[in-house]
Amino acid sequence: MKLKASALIGVSWLAFAGAAFAQQAPQDERERRIQELEQRLAEIEVQLEDLKASSAADVSEVRRVASEQPTVTLANGRPTIASSDGSFRFAVRGLVQYDVAHFEQDDPATPDNRRADTANASDLNDGANFRRARLGFEGTAYRDWNYALIYELGGTGSEGSQITQAYLEYAGWKPWETAAPLRFRIGAWATPTGLEDATSNTESLFLERPAPAELVRGIAGGDGRTGVGVFANGDRWYWSGALTGATVANTAEFDEQQGYLLRAALLPLRGETYGVHLGANVTGVIESADTDASSADQQRLRLRERPELRNDTTRFVDTGNINADSLISYGLEAGGYWKNFYAAGEAFQIELDRSTAGTDPEFGGWYVQGAWTLTGERRRWNGANGGFQGIRTANAFDLRAGHWGAWEIAARYSDLDLNFHEGALGSAAVAGDTVRGGEQAITTLGLNWYPNNTVRFLLNYQWVEIDRLDPENGVVANTTVFGGAPSVAGNGAQIGQDFEAISLRSQIAF
Repeated sequence: MKLKASALIGVSWLAFAGAAFAQQAPQDERERRIQELEQRLAEIEVQLEDLKASSAADVSEVRRVASEQPTVTLANGRPTIASSDGSFRFAVRGLVQYDVAHFEQDDPATPDNRRADTANASDLNDGANFRRARLGFEGTAYRDWNYALIYELGGTGSEGSQITQAYLEYAGWKPWETAAPLRFRIGAWATPTGLEDATSNTESLFLERPAPAELVRGIAGGDGRTGVGVFANGDRWYWSGALTGATVANTAEFDEQQGYLLRAALLPLRGETYGVHLGANVTGVIESADTDASSADQQRLRLRERPELRNDTTRFVDTGNINADSLISYGLEAGGYWKNFYAAGEAFQIELDRSTAGTDPEFGGWYVQGAWTLTGERRRWNGANGGFQGIRTANAFDLRAGHWGAWEIAARYSDLDLNFHEGALGSAAVAGDTVRGGEQAITTLGLNWYPNNTVRFLLNYQWVEIDRLDPENGVVANTTVFGGAPSVAGNGAQIGQDFEAISLRSQIAF
């Protein structure tokens, strides 16, 4: 019995152990599989983290590359490419001005100042032409270096194709914290010689600058004038100085003219709706150009100007060649705006230093002009040039939206006097003293339409009065205009005239 009992107990223990083993085996298998799955999950998690990091790096790289790509804009029709950090910029510039004009002459039988005879009437040129047609570029390199190259394709402003701007400028030094960096420039450009010259010809109030300002501009400044200069400005002040030479297109000088330009401007009063400008300028010729190919020096200066319209190129006021070593011109400027009203004016005095015996002549001119913007826009002061900017259209012309662009009415009176001791009608000129350049007075009314900030139309009506005695008497050497022979019978005859002109300019500028 004991044997049976022992056997039974052994069998029972084996059965229990077998059952326990059978139960433990599946449990261990599940643990193993769970551990394997956890291991694989951990590996997958590591791979996912690597993938996320790689994707983030790729996205960051894409964003970095994208951020470093140059931006291309077309603001107001001007194509501009700029680097993301602003260190480099390249912009295309273009300008086309197309003028149409008609002259009404009071006395077509007056002598023609161009041909200097009485057999032909002073028939001025009705018709149309391109005042300016310019194309070029400007830009910045390495943040501090500015450059420009603008070429005139041909128009009545330059009487031929020429470079109007080609300069290099450094603007990396800022000695005053509240001012813009100083600009040091070399090459060819048009330094502003006065208040009106500080406004770009793409934004001018009338078709042409007032005759006194344009004449002074051409003495030692103007488009394509070579030189070196420095410019400084703040928010409410401007200063410039330049040493200048000849213009790019000049071929008639055998020793180039040496001149200088100095100008200072200030905006002493400024508010949200008003501003007042005051300024002064000096233009000088240090050494006149030698205009003769011979070994002998023939230093001469000549002052002349058109009647604020270029469809006809006649210069009715003209001093002729004057033997002179040097010249200096003084100018005073004043202007301002109040809401949508603008007014400005300048006065100039010009003094020549004769190189031969005789009296040193003096000449002068002045103008005043004003404008009222009917649609509410106003001209603002620009510290970079020390002058007033043109109109910026608030609502571009759009028939569907009922917008008509900006409209402006304007008026101007100018007087340019190139006479010096001109004497009485019919009298002979005095050698070494008399200069009969003539006096020109012009009244202009204007209506301007700005469909947008790229296109504009200017309509002008002018009353021109020219009072001039015949400078020819066959005696005064190197002071004559027509070559020495009398242009009309009798000394000191009246060769001036009065006329009216209507003109229209169509312009696109970017």
